[in-house]
Amino acid sequence: MITGIIIGALSAAAFLPQTDTIVQANGASRFELSSLQGEVIVRTWDRDAVQIKADHPDSYTIEVSRSGSTISVEPDMDRGYGMASGADFEVTVPRGFDLEIEGLALAVDIQGVEGQVEVGTVHGPITLIGGRGNIALESVNGAVYLEGAQGDIEVTGIAGGVTIKDCSGDIYAESVGGELILEGIRSSDVEIGSVGGDLRYEGTIEDGGTYNFGSHGGRIFLILPANINAQFDLIALAGDIEIDYPGAPSEPIKGSGIPGLSGKELSFELGTGSARIEVETFGGTVHIRRAGG
Repeated sequence: MITGIIIGALSAAAFLPQTDTIVQANGASRFELSSLQGEVIVRTWDRDAVQIKADHPDSYTIEVSRSGSTISVEPDMDRGYGMASGADFEVTVPRGFDLEIEGLALAVDIQGVEGQVEVGTVHGPITLIGGRGNIALESVNGAVYLEGAQGDIEVTGIAGGVTIKDCSGDIYAESVGGELILEGIRSSDVEIGSVGGDLRYEGTIEDGGTYNFGSHGGRIFLILPANINAQFDLIALAGDIEIDYPGAPSEPIKGSGIPGLSGKELSFELGTGSARIEVETFGGTVHIRRAGG
């Protein structure tokens, strides 16, 4: 019993908070963090400073450096120690800071930023609420959630689902092993594709805009506003097309694509046909309906 208590106390002591520091911004406008594994939480405040809190093993040293307008943080571990534990960060930055965070096995949660954001991890989920300008999020094995961003948006989830909600700007997104959901989107340039999961788009169709949707094995759902002006070109190589939208034809024709596949095709125009909507799926079904219908 005593041995267990001692071991537990030693384990807790080895993972007590080791770093809590504040760095004055003094003209800096960008924060970068690179860490092998752990958790990164980023929040914002109105102070012209960056606060860095980190829980990490004693074998870690948290290095903070500055180069030009960039404040950088990176754990430095003693060789052969600490790799199994990682480091957990809580970072607070000025609201307008740009962010770049990367790692091998990181869970990243960012909220409230109004700058550009780039996050890349191999294993772990990514959550970003906010962001302006260039937004780039990628997780090879983890879900990606983006909400309230504005700008040029690029999101990739290789083995996890992707959700993009209440965002505006040019949007490129892809998911290989999970669902791809876009809701509350305001954009004139959208390109999204899914290999193994369903794809859902609910957002604007703006005059002169281009919208491309592709899926290999999943269904495609387009929930579109009323009274749009768009030219539609729909192809289901081995699937089907189902439409319930006022003014659109409901019966596709048999496609002339790959021999032996019972493909369907459908092209039609609504209103002035100003926007261009292209949809292609290999084995799924394309569903198009009016929002609120």
